[in-house]
Amino acid sequence: MASIGGIKQRTGAIDARTRQQALANFQRFASNNLGMTEMEPADFRTAAVFIETPIALRAGDALHLAVARRLCARVASLGRRLCDASETPGLARFDLS
Repeated sequence: MASIGGIKQRTGAIDARTRQQALANFQRFASNNLGMTEMEPADFRTAAVFIETPIALRAGDALHLAVARRLCARVASLGRRLCDASETPGLARFDLS
């Protein structure tokens, strides 16, 4: 979220105050509604396999999919490529549209 806010502020889409408020709102939401998990060595090996698929995933996206697969979690993303790739390992998607 910090990265998205930084990009939006640098491109003039939002000001610093809006960025700070959005980040605070997200952190509040995350602390109340989302769980955290540690990555395991096997997640990196699984991600390496996902990178070799024809979908051309970025390393970070492949790692997210690997962890989601291990946890049997649903994947939610605004990124079309990551959403499409989530079907390859048979992961359930959380539709945001």
